[in-house]
Parts: sequence; structure tokens; C-alpha cells
Amino acid sequence: MKTILKEILPRPLIRLVGRLIAPFEHVREFSIDAWRYLKHSSPRDGVVGPADGVARLEAQITKDYHRVEKGLTLSEPKRPFGIEVHNRLSSLVPQARERVPQASFVRFADDALEALASWNELGTINSLVSPEVSNTAGRLDDATLSTFFSTRRSVRNFDTAKPVDTALLRQATMLALNTPSVCNRQAGRVHYFTDKFDVERILRLQNGNAGFRASVGAVAIVTVDSRLFTGATERNQRWVDGGLFAMTLVWALHGVGLQTCMLNWSATNRRSQLLRAETNVDAHEDIVVLIAIGHAQEGHRVARSERRQLHEVMTLA
Repeated sequence: MKTILKEILPRPLIRLVGRLIAPFEHVREFSIDAWRYLKHSSPRDGVVGPADGVARLEAQITKDYHRVEKGLTLSEPKRPFGIEVHNRLSSLVPQARERVPQASFVRFADDALEALASWNELGTINSLVSPEVSNTAGRLDDATLSTFFSTRRSVRNFDTAKPVDTALLRQATMLALNTPSVCNRQAGRVHYFTDKFDVERILRLQNGNAGFRASVGAVAIVTVDSRLFTGATERNQRWVDGGLFAMTLVWALHGVGLQTCMLNWSATNRRSQLLRAETNVDAHEDIVVLIAIGHAQEGHRVARSERRQLHEVMTLA
């Protein structure tokens, strides 16, 4: 229909119509976004009950056990603390254990309850839930640090003769599990596709890769599990945590020797539904970004992509 109208109507009129309908398109997409979040997300603190799904139990329990972990990392933790946290965990953990007895968040919650009792009753900090670490960990020499960050570039010319080793994808994803997330809920997910037919089929749904999609060795779809976010205040946190996970994953892929190009998913909800229909992405997962992965062709070129000056992005009070 749009194509027919473009052929019939004069260009100035088409632009005018486009400007007039744009606000309604915005409202439509935001409304769909809001409904999806309302449908899949978890309620605020203290509202989760026995009738809720496992994911909602996990969201609440993870928030609470992490509150204990965080509290015991302070230089002078309050004593006693966490009465409401203790009560919620004591109520919800048995329900979760009955439904998913092997779930790691149940075990972590048990540890947190034990640690909370140890601190409140004895004043002893449990080193299992709040371990002491060296403050020198993670320091790289300046040359290594600069080289690592300056050599990751977006690649749009991959070597089709070099397949992507799935062992490297696993290694990079293991590294990306270190991504920080709100209350340690770790909502980031990644779906890899390495079959050439699947890669091209998926990339056709994203605008901006037509000139190089035939050379891409693998594609990743980065999502977040919206069920692990709670209440109205976390409506935007999905994109924060998803972006953090995606960037950590890209650095990890760089670290294991793979080249990447992040492909924005600036798409309508209809397009997102098409992608879900073509893949194994569940309805409760929000699509954050796609990543083209492979080995760069020898002698490939990259966009100059000049960086901003430090004073443009940094203030120091």
C-alpha cells in the first residue's frame, strides 16, 4: 500500500503525510512496549506470591539475596539489618525449592539467610557470600590496556574461508557472564547462529548489513529476559543491562580473536515479532542488538570513526 501511494502522490504531499502520522506511530510503538513490559515483567517488592511463575520468584529472591551480599560488603554494616529481606526469603525460598530444587538462586538464597543470621546474631561476616579480595586484581599495564581498547573496530569484510569456532563463542560468553547487572539478576541472553543460511536469513531483517552479510560467519542476537525486571521504576533498566551485556560480550569476542560489527535493532515491534518468528527468541525476551561475527579479511578497511575529545565527554568536579 505504501509503495502504491508513493507512486501516486507528489513527493511534497508524501513528506507532509509522513510528518502528520509520525506522532501516531510513536504512540503506537510506545503503547506496545508498555503493554509488553506490563505483561512479562515482575511486580514490585513484596507483591510476588505462590501463584507467580518461577521467573518472578527468581527476580524477587535474587534481589533479596543480593541485598544481603551487598550489605555485608559495607565497611560498617548495620546490625541487625534485613528484617524484611529475611521475611520475604523465608517465605519465598521454600516455594521456589519445591518447584525448582536445583536452581542456583535457591542455593544462593539459602547462603544469604545463613549469612544474615550469622551477622545479626553473632556479628560474624560470612566470607562465602561477601568474600574479601585483593585490591590489586585486574590491573593491566598501560600498553596492553591501550592496545586492547584501540584495536577493536567494527568489521564489515569477513573472511568466508575461516569459519567461526563455536568454542570461541562459548569462551567469550563465559567472560561476558562477569557483566554487572541490576541486583545481580543477569538478565542478558545471547542466541548464536552459525549456519550460513540462518545467518543471512536473520540479517535480512536488520537494516544496514546488505553490503557485507554474505561474508558474516555468525550472528548473535542479544536479548534480556524482561521477567527479571520489576515494577514501573525498572521499565528502562532492561536496555541498560542489555547494553552492558552486549558491550562486554563484544569486548570478550575481541579478546578471543574474533572480529565483530554491532548492528542496531532500531525496529518496530512488528519487525521484532518477525525476528522472533524466524528464531528461537521467546516472547518475554526484549531484543537489544544483533552482532555480526567472523574473522576479518586480510587487508580489510574500517571506518575512521573519529573519537570525541576528552573534554567533550568528561567533567571533573
